[in-house]
Amino acid sequence: MPIGPAGNANLGSLRSLSRGPGGLRGQLDMLYRDTLACGEAARNWFDGPGLAWRAGQPPAAQAAAALESLGVTARLLAVMTWLLDSAHSKVGLAGMPSRLKPLRHQEPLPFSDDHPLAATPGGAIARASRQVLARAEALSALYGEPQ
Repeated sequence: MPIGPAGNANLGSLRSLSRGPGGLRGQLDMLYRDTLACGEAARNWFDGPGLAWRAGQPPAAQAAAALESLGVTARLLAVMTWLLDSAHSKVGLAGMPSRLKPLRHQEPLPFSDDHPLAATPGGAIARASRQVLARAEALSALYGEPQ
């Protein structure tokens, strides 16, 4: 998906965890920006051109697209709720503990190549929402509270 109103994230290939500058705080900030970008792209497509696209599909494809749209929303809301938890407000800052709360979300079904949305911008958004969730879960596991 090209750079545009969704921000600078390439929603088809969001990076996984990186060990670049900024440490944990940088990772959380980047995840926050990517979550917002993915959400904005989802709103723009699913509530815009995606509506017209979906209306022209057979009923089964319409239902699959609607369910995936809800899944995108659920994944992004789970990540954003986790990111905005008040316990994380100072995590990763100098002198502060670097432990994150666990993030538990039902594992999303894999996005199949034959899904009706696969060749649309909605397909890139669906894949990106899975990547965003996977990154949040990986950060939670890597920097989380001991079990």
